[in-house]
Amino acid sequence: MDALKQKRSILRSAFTRSGNNLEALLAATQLKASDIEINFEQISERFKQLKECDTKLLELLQKENCTSDEYEKEYTTCESYEDKFIALKIKVKNVLAGDAKNGTDLPHYTDTASKCKLPEIQLPTFDGNPREWLNFWTQFQKIHEEASIDDRDKYQYLIQSTVPGSPPREIVESFPATAENYKKAVEYLKERFGKESVLVQVYIRDLLQLVIAKNKCELSTLYDKLQTRIRSLDSLGLTKDKYADILFPLIESTLPVDIVKMWDRQRHLVQDTQGKSDLDLLMDFVKNEVDSEFRVKISREIFNTGKITNKKSVSQYSESKPVVSTACELLTANDNNKSTENIRKFKKFDSCIFCDKSHASESCNEVSNMNLDCKKDILKKKKACFVCLKRFHRANQCKSGHKCHICKKRHFVILCPDLPSNKLDKLSNGENDETKTSTLNSHVQLSDVYLQTLIVRLCNGKKEMFIRAIYDTGSMKSYISSDIAQSMNYEPISEVNLKQSLFGAIETDEVSYKNYVIELSNVDNSYKCKLTWSKPHLF
Repeated sequence: MDALKQKRSILRSAFTRSGNNLEALLAATQLKASDIEINFEQISERFKQLKECDTKLLELLQKENCTSDEYEKEYTTCESYEDKFIALKIKVKNVLAGDAKNGTDLPHYTDTASKCKLPEIQLPTFDGNPREWLNFWTQFQKIHEEASIDDRDKYQYLIQSTVPGSPPREIVESFPATAENYKKAVEYLKERFGKESVLVQVYIRDLLQLVIAKNKCELSTLYDKLQTRIRSLDSLGLTKDKYADILFPLIESTLPVDIVKMWDRQRHLVQDTQGKSDLDLLMDFVKNEVDSEFRVKISREIFNTGKITNKKSVSQYSESKPVVSTACELLTANDNNKSTENIRKFKKFDSCIFCDKSHASESCNEVSNMNLDCKKDILKKKKACFVCLKRFHRANQCKSGHKCHICKKRHFVILCPDLPSNKLDKLSNGENDETKTSTLNSHVQLSDVYLQTLIVRLCNGKKEMFIRAIYDTGSMKSYISSDIAQSMNYEPISEVNLKQSLFGAIETDEVSYKNYVIELSNVDNSYKCKLTWSKPHLF
């Protein structure tokens, strides 16, 4: 082995000298084809001898059971000389291509590749997917057809080009790693994964999948997928004139309906088809549509760069408007039913200034038992305004335009000096006093509920009471709570048995109701009427 190593050392030195001479000759200003050919023949002969010597040494190392690191180091060194020879061979080939007929002077050849260092090309790995075969074989075919690479080395490249654990790797490794078995392994892979008839079926089935797909993709994506399948079929040697009649109806079926209609109208307008098939015309039409969509998208992006798309950012600068709701939006339910899913979301009030609960201060029932001085003491203690009942400003600073319905001054009714004591003790409040009537059983816990309501005066002889009336445009009858009827000493004139049809198509059991005649007027007594179960009477 020592003698063999000494011989290889001499051959490597001779190869290096010949390589340097050839590179100097190629870099010269004036070149002769004959000189280049002579030097290349010399280095080719030396590389052949060096290759034989390297092969013998590697075989001896395997027999002596050397370590994997030693073998890999030796193998890498041998490959470096082989790579240098291949590079020189390509340079010579390119230079001689300028004048292959005679030995005249050749122009100076500049190695442009030496000016920049390109990244190494990674060989694609094959996992057995037929759709990836063309990509894999196109790259590996360069190695397969390179005569200067030994078949044993090609076998190692073939192993590296397959995914570990995949069917192709198992097939390649099933052959012993010899030069003779390399070609057998390649032929078996071609037979198994690269058969043209199988690949054609795969791409045709892919087109059928696009036809029957439920989730239709964008036109640009669809066009790219169609072009991929068509190019793959072209690479397999199936020219368009052979399969155009088959693919045309398939591809037409993959397109959206509106695109097919546009295509059908346009193709009847085209007079000169320039010998193109229907498939070519269809793909040209789809390409134009994709290009149009792309141009429209770009133009929109340019002009919409400053557009506000967030609706919140617009609304936060606009003045908020109060939401006016009707009594029909109250939830009709039992006392135990606390669902508020169908109730509108209202703007939140501040907590009540008198009881700290979540409702408007002017609608608080707690103040019905307070006199005016008690109410004012609470407002003073909590530093609230006497006009709007809000905190942290005085009445002379208040900008509220609210006026009392009774005296027309700037305050709410609950602070009116003309309001008789206990006049508001029976005011109906949508939350605190859950008035149990047959039509509205409201237990709304939201803090912001605007209803169509008004303050009216109930009369029965000399007895009077201010109450809050609720307008319900969806109700067929008018109702009064039994507590208010008893307080006003109303006497029933009859009794009626009724079933109530509530929200959500709910119908109650039949219940007996008392029929009253009540007298109503507005706050200043300028309008009066009598209400019965049937209809109002004006007087």
